Amino acid sequence: MKKISVIVPVYNTKEELIPCLKSICSQTYKELEIICVDDGSTDGSGQVVDEFAEKDKRIVVFHQKNGGEGNARNQGLAMATGDYLAFCDCDDWIGQGMYENLARALENDHLDLAASGWYRVTGPSFLEMKNDLPVNPGVFGRDELLKYLYMRDSYRGFAYMWNKLYRREALEGRKGGRILFDETLKLGGDVVYLADVALRVKRAKYIGKAFYYYNQREESGCHTKDVEKLRDWVRAYEIVLEKFEKEEISQEIIDYVKRFMAYHCSNAVEIAAAQGNEEAKKDFQQRMQLYEPEYVSLNRRYPERVQRFYQLLKR
Repeated sequence: MKKISVIVPVYNTKEELIPCLKSICSQTYKELEIICVDDGSTDGSGQVVDEFAEKDKRIVVFHQKNGGEGNARNQGLAMATGDYLAFCDCDDWIGQGMYENLARALENDHLDLAASGWYRVTGPSFLEMKNDLPVNPGVFGRDELLKYLYMRDSYRGFAYMWNKLYRREALEGRKGGRILFDETLKLGGDVVYLADVALRVKRAKYIGKAFYYYNQREESGCHTKDVEKLRDWVRAYEIVLEKFEKEEISQEIIDYVKRFMAYHCSNAVEIAAAQGNEEAKKDFQQRMQLYEPEYVSLNRRYPERVQRFYQLLKR
């Protein structure tokens, strides 16, 4: 049986961490290496992972000074010895059969990547994120994978880094060595990382069943009000654009990335305006204008989005 290394960066999520680790330890796929990198937690999360490690020898714990999520994930990658790799955020959890189903797909179809569906968790409720358009039920290649990742309105159940299992070789660069997270980005490192991996994928498959539970806490990075972190998020998509243009990825996919860029800039404008940060607001508005044609064109079915976009440009 192939070994799966599950990388869990841990930082100050003591209450959510317990169900997260329980869900990984109780997987029906038993050949696991569970790597918990405690990134300088101050709330007792480090003690929680130590206690779990005492009970389950598959858990490997590394304690370090706070270096950020990208740094913690890179440490996990350096420690991973598995044939397959997965990522799980420390405030999320997974269904029991997730890794068994994804590993079976990787093995049977000789894949680089297998993806499952996921649930969005908001407080006590959760909602399965379903695709509006059908995903190819067979094996598909890089370009089709990119379509599923970035045409987010049509394929909500596909995107993100954590609802996937990767063959070890798929996480290696063309010149050798492991693909690493950009540690200069306070937010958006996963955006760049998934793009890097997707460019390397030759064979992928989607398992329609949802297993991953994405816990959208107000304290999480995706809800940040920190303008500097928001700048990094936008920068992450700029990096992806640069990579895709260099690789001559189709204009359709590049336009969808630009649409994401404009969307995140519009959110940042709202936050900067609420904080009275005129400099940041104008900076984000200028970036919105750069990608206005793509945003408007790809949101024709959503006139309310376009109306909001122009309102924020004038704000």
